[in-house]
Amino acid sequence: MTSALFDSAAQNYDNTFTNTEIGKLQRARVWNYLNSILPNNSLNILELNCGTGEDAIWFANKGHKVWATDISKKMVEVARLKVEQFNLSDKITVEQLDINEINKASFPNRFDLVFSNFGGLNCLTDNELNVLSQRLINLLTSTGRFVAVVMPDFCMIESLYFLSKFKFKEIFRRKMMQIVNVDNAFVKTYYYNPNRFWGYFKNEFNINKVLGVGLTIPPSYLNNFFEKKLNTLQLLNGTENFFGNNLFSASISDHYLIDLRIKK
Repeated sequence: MTSALFDSAAQNYDNTFTNTEIGKLQRARVWNYLNSILPNNSLNILELNCGTGEDAIWFANKGHKVWATDISKKMVEVARLKVEQFNLSDKITVEQLDINEINKASFPNRFDLVFSNFGGLNCLTDNELNVLSQRLINLLTSTGRFVAVVMPDFCMIESLYFLSKFKFKEIFRRKMMQIVNVDNAFVKTYYYNPNRFWGYFKNEFNINKVLGVGLTIPPSYLNNFFEKKLNTLQLLNGTENFFGNNLFSASISDHYLIDLRIKK
């Protein structure tokens, strides 16, 4: 993965995902879970693939200190502008950093939480995830947690959409590596169901929770269709909040959140 790969997506990412109705609902689901586990005292948080900095700003506004990293120079530039805009430079450090070279970084402390949102880790191969698991041990405190939002290898609502369009070859497209167009950044994407993903980390971590993010909330590329059907979208969001809090739902959602705690 090269640092320029996501540069073309940086300027439009907030418009095509962060600020869309679907993007806001999916991110709110992640934030609602984080709210349930974050203590009132300040944490040191390392964010991998921070993108345009939306999550880092949310953490900082909760009183936490964040070291936000991304491989893309342009994503980092957008994130830094946001940090300055919200006067959060005392709480957020933004650094251009490849996940695969995280062992070369010089961090001032260990972290209470390592966080990765919305499929950034789906850009890593099996071997790279295995290596990351080992490296996280040297980054986290003895009670540290690793929370990641990952895309599984099957998405029910996506497959129903493809079925309705008679695109039968697309129904199981996630079973193989895909070249995904992310705002004109063409990215190799690997899909991992929760059990497979957990397999890369099970020697170092215990599972706290797995839940679906996008069980009935549609994928973001359907936002143009749903932004004029907000009542329907809210109904789907309520359905997700009721049915999406288990391993089965995680396995068939657009994304899933997996919360891991380092073994003592």
